[in-house]
Amino acid sequence: MRAWDNPEIAYLVEIAIEGESQGKGHGYHLMLQSLLHLKNDGISTVVLTVDPDNSRARHIYCDKFGFEFIEYRKNEYGQGRDRLFLRLDLEKWTQ
Repeated sequence: MRAWDNPEIAYLVEIAIEGESQGKGHGYHLMLQSLLHLKNDGISTVVLTVDPDNSRARHIYCDKFGFEFIEYRKNEYGQGRDRLFLRLDLEKWTQ
């Protein structure tokens, strides 16, 4: 989803891999293809949120792709549903 106030920023929303497909590289390839597509479309910055307890997703986003922590929001999606906000600068990103 593009940001209304800045069309060079995209928000990735509701990305998930079903349980039986996890651990097989599908998440990595989905993210890689998504980022390549966004970069080719002129997107300069990608923002997403992740559950602070989802270490597998955080590993892919931060360690594999270089997303950086920008903000922690308590109860972002309701009571007890905290989120980490992560950002990737596609202009500096290399796959």
